[in-house]
Amino acid sequence: MCGRYSLTHSSEEIAARFNVEITFEVSPRYNVAPTDQMPVIRSGGQQGAEAREAAVLRWGLVPFWADDESIGYRMINARSETVGEKPAFRAAFRRRRCLVVVDAFYEWVEDNDKKWPIRITVGDEPLGAFAGIWERWSGDDRVIESYTILTTDAHDVVAPLHDRMPVWAPQDHWDAWLFGDEAPQQVLESMIEHFPADSVGYGPVSPKLNRPGNEGEELMDPERVEGLPERSPGEPLAAR
Repeated sequence: MCGRYSLTHSSEEIAARFNVEITFEVSPRYNVAPTDQMPVIRSGGQQGAEAREAAVLRWGLVPFWADDESIGYRMINARSETVGEKPAFRAAFRRRRCLVVVDAFYEWVEDNDKKWPIRITVGDEPLGAFAGIWERWSGDDRVIESYTILTTDAHDVVAPLHDRMPVWAPQDHWDAWLFGDEAPQQVLESMIEHFPADSVGYGPVSPKLNRPGNEGEELMDPERVEGLPERSPGEPLAAR
């Protein structure tokens, strides 16, 4: 699964990377947690034109048919194997796909009866995206736009940390995911197949990240903890 990630780049950097106009400010976030409002890239909906749009949505998808918004707390991830079939996700999967803008995500390992966060980076660029879907919910005189992150079986380089991982969206798949005529399940499977394993790197960061409310660059201070995994891109996993 993916329950925490980071996005520490500016609006200008995101605009340049995704070739999109951004009219809002993005503050560095080192500890993004469910229900946070974060940037995604989606179709601009201009009568079929392939125009990208940046928007700020809430993490944790609320289906359009839900009685209330609380269901979103349980919808932070969607399994890629069943996303096209589940009632909560299938309509969004067909018509409302997005790119979740990220620069890293986190998993945890246990060492000496403590949980230690591991920061995982993917790709040759410092700024990338997960495959996501989004939805619009109306209720109580409010409108909530929310998203979920698609996950898949962990690749060998991530598996020592967790058995699931987010679906990484390579740049050459972005438009196919957002606008493509090809069946979305085929695009999804292609993204999973082309996961850039050689460019994955990870290592431990501050245990202060365990608390969702903690924020700031100091969370990236490395913790040298014996027995925890470290991996530089292109290198094998260090012994645990």
